Amino acid sequence: MKNNLSVILISLILSACISKHSESLPLPKDELKKILLDVHVAESAMGKLQNGPKKDSLAELYYNQIAEIHQIDRETLDSCLAILQRNPEMADEIYTEISEELEKKQLGK
Repeated sequence: MKNNLSVILISLILSACISKHSESLPLPKDELKKILLDVHVAESAMGKLQNGPKKDSLAELYYNQIAEIHQIDRETLDSCLAILQRNPEMADEIYTEISEELEKKQLGK
């Protein structure tokens, strides 16, 4: 799972527009970390699908479900993901925290 988080993080960094200023997220970081875990699961589930309408439809379904589960609107979810793409240092910090939390859970701490 750590490797998958690393792949997502690297993708965010590579596709990011480097910003000299940091934007603020519309959600608290702890809430966002829970959402990003679900995004990671959704992206992993779609990983072997070829790009195209089927994958796009499934992504739309998954992202709408994630927003519903976390009781946020889809625009807020999209905004958070866009902010993380534009701010790779922020994304790195958040994914590092997620990774550390997952490691602690795996170790039973």
